[in-house]
Amino acid sequence: MKRWVPWVTGAVIIGGLIWTFFYLKDVHPLGALGSKLQTDRMAGVGIRFDRAQLVGRSNGKKVWVIEARTIDISKDRRKATFRGLSRGSLLQNDKRIASISADHVVYNMFTQDVASPGTAELKLENGPTLKVRKVFWNAQSSKLFCEGGVDAVFGASTMHGERMIADLQKKEITASKVSGTIKVEK
Repeated sequence: MKRWVPWVTGAVIIGGLIWTFFYLKDVHPLGALGSKLQTDRMAGVGIRFDRAQLVGRSNGKKVWVIEARTIDISKDRRKATFRGLSRGSLLQNDKRIASISADHVVYNMFTQDVASPGTAELKLENGPTLKVRKVFWNAQSSKLFCEGGVDAVFGASTMHGERMIADLQKKEITASKVSGTIKVEK
């Protein structure tokens, strides 16, 4: 037997392993082992759900539904991160009162605070549509902070504000540097 055959065989096996574990990111020929290795590479992620839907309940009734391409639960179980066209609905008496969509949402399961560092859209049923950037919901104070600007559409009327705070306890909205167009019907 030739001396170079074991060396070539070893190099092919090592090359195959390197290719399998480092260059095949979405395809895992080793099944569960490959998936486990991918999960271990995601720093801070304890559990990952693909194409998942979560339902929030209060007093036995559905109050919200959210779905996303991926939902990552942190290792300490404090935060859930929704990525990839997150869509949600706010419900009241099993009827949708608003729909929400965002590319990236972080939910703190202990404080119940919600943050969306990118763009989010809120569409109230039979009401206005709001597009907000850098939005944060503080559950303790029941306030919604939009730091990156807000655009609103009410029928044919439009509004833009640099910053907005919605205080649900006081039922008031404060916006700064507001501009827009109001269309009055005859």
